[in-house]
Amino acid sequence: MPPSGPPVPGQAVPPSGGRPQQPPGPPQHFQPGPGAAPYPPPGAQPPQPPPQGHAHPAAPQGGQQPPPYGQQPPPFGQQAPSYGQAPSYGQQQAPAPGQAAGQPPFPGGPVVPPYAGGPGQPAGPARSGLPVPLILAIVLVLLIATGVGGYFVLMGDDSSAPAADRPANAMPRLWEAPSPLSQREGQDENGLRSMWFNNDDVIYGDGEGVRAYDRKTGKKKWTVKTPKGAGEVCAMSKQPSQDGVGAVVFDAGGDDCSYLSVVDTDTGRTLWSKNLQDDSGAEHRPRVVVNQKVVAVTIGTTYAGFSVSRGAPAWRLTSRGHLCTNSVGLSPQYLAVMSDCPDEKPKAQLALQDLEYAGIHSKVTGEKRHIEQILSDLPLTLLMGDGSSVNPDRYIQTYTKEGRPDHSFKLDGELKDLAFDSRSTYVDEDEQVLVAQYGAHKGLAAVDLRTGKLLWKKRGSVATAGVDSDGLIAVTDSPDSGASARDPLLISIGLRDGKEKVRGALYDPKHSLPAPDAMSLAWNGNDNVLYVQGERLSDDRPSVQAFKAPVS
Repeated sequence: MPPSGPPVPGQAVPPSGGRPQQPPGPPQHFQPGPGAAPYPPPGAQPPQPPPQGHAHPAAPQGGQQPPPYGQQPPPFGQQAPSYGQAPSYGQQQAPAPGQAAGQPPFPGGPVVPPYAGGPGQPAGPARSGLPVPLILAIVLVLLIATGVGGYFVLMGDDSSAPAADRPANAMPRLWEAPSPLSQREGQDENGLRSMWFNNDDVIYGDGEGVRAYDRKTGKKKWTVKTPKGAGEVCAMSKQPSQDGVGAVVFDAGGDDCSYLSVVDTDTGRTLWSKNLQDDSGAEHRPRVVVNQKVVAVTIGTTYAGFSVSRGAPAWRLTSRGHLCTNSVGLSPQYLAVMSDCPDEKPKAQLALQDLEYAGIHSKVTGEKRHIEQILSDLPLTLLMGDGSSVNPDRYIQTYTKEGRPDHSFKLDGELKDLAFDSRSTYVDEDEQVLVAQYGAHKGLAAVDLRTGKLLWKKRGSVATAGVDSDGLIAVTDSPDSGASARDPLLISIGLRDGKEKVRGALYDPKHSLPAPDAMSLAWNGNDNVLYVQGERLSDDRPSVQAFKAPVS
C-alpha cells in the first residue's frame, strides 16, 4: 500500500517468506492529466480475514505488528499520469485419496449383466444395422457434451510402450488434458503460462479460459466465468495470494486487455470485476499482481491498487511533477518508482512502497538508473539500466528490508549474456543466489548476489519449474553427464555449486515433447508431480501433462 508518511527508522518490516519473482517494468513517460486523484486517494479498505480453509499470513518478524492498513500517504503529485503500454511482467496439500479413473468398480457396485447370445444366454435381438463408425461418433459427441473434451486422455504410465524404447528412469505419466492455444499465448509472465494450485487442483489458462483440473485424475473441475461484455482471457497473475485469490485479465473488446476479474481459486467463483478500458489505446500486455490485501495493475493509464475483498480503490499512482520521466516496477509486494523531474526537488528519486504494509516505504535520492524489472521480493532485487536505447549498461541492485540500498553490480563480461525471462529467473534469499537464463541457447547461470560473481553456467535448453529442498527443479535435454538426452530429463540443481541430480525422464512413446525452453512448467513438491504445458511435436496439439517424479 502507499506510504503513510516519511520513513521512520526502526518501523516494522514485512514478514519474511517465499515471494514470487517479478515481471518487467520498462521505463514509462508520465504525462500528467487533469483531475487525477493524488497517490493514493482516501478509501483504502481494511484487510479482510482470509477465507476459511486458506493459509493465514505470517506475523512480521520480531513480534512487531504491521502498520495500520489504509493510512493516507503523502502524494507523489496532484496530476494523473498518462502511461504508454508496458510489457507484462502453491502451497498445496496432497489430494485426498479416492478412486482414480481406470480403477475397477467399488465392492458392492452394480454388476454388468451377461451379454445376450453369450454362453448359456438366449439369443439377442437382431442387430440394428448402425455402422460402428457412427456409434463411435455418437459416443464422442456425448463425451464432448459432458465435458470430457475432444482428446482428454488418461495416460497411466505408458506401460504399453516397447520395453526396449522405454528408459529405466521413465516417470509415470498420470494424465493429459487439452490446452488450446490462444491468440494471447506468450512466454512472458502475464501470458497464459501461469499455473496456480489449491489443495486439490492445478489451474491454468489458455484459449478456452482459466480452468481447474483435479491434480490426481486430470478431471476438469471448473472454468472461470467470462465477465459480461468481455472476450478471451489475456493474462493471469503469476501466482495467487496465500489466501487463494487470483487475478485474471480479459479482453474488453478491440484487443484491449483491460477487463480485470478477481477469483477464488478453490471454486473458480468471481469475487468482483472491473472494466478498466479507457481512451489511451488498446492494452496488449497488462501487468497484474495480487497479495493478501491488494490487487495491483498497470493497464492503460491505470496504475492502481484495489482491495482484494471488494475491489474498492486503495491507491492510484500519480506523477511527482509535470516534466517527470518515470519508470515503474510492480510485484506482489512492492511498487518501485524512479522519477527524474527537472521541475521538482530532489530532481532524481527512487521511491519504494510495500503494497501490503502501508507504513513500510523509503526514498533514495539521487538514483538516476531506470527500473527495468523487479526480479524478487526477498530480498527486493531490481534490474536497472542507464536509460540508453542502444546497448544500455545494466545493473543488479538489492535492498535491505528497510528499503536501503544493499548490494549492486554491473552486468559486465559473461554476465552480459544473462536474460531475465520471468519463467526462468529465481532469487534465493538464504543462499543469496540469482538464477537466470543464459546465452543464445537458453541455458541457465547462477550469480552470487553479494559479489556479482558467476557461480556456474549450463549450456543447452534448460527450463526451471520451481525449488525444493534439493535445490532448483528444472528440465533439460542437455545434462552435464553427457550427450543430449533423447527424452527431456527432470533434474535438481544445487543453487551454489550447480551440481545436477537426475530425478527421472519425461517419457513419451512418440518422443514428441517440445524442447524444455518451449515448455511452461510447474512443480508441486507436496505431490512430487511436474506439470508440463506445451505443443506435442507429433501432432502440434497443445496440452498439459502430469508426470509423477520419484521421491528424492
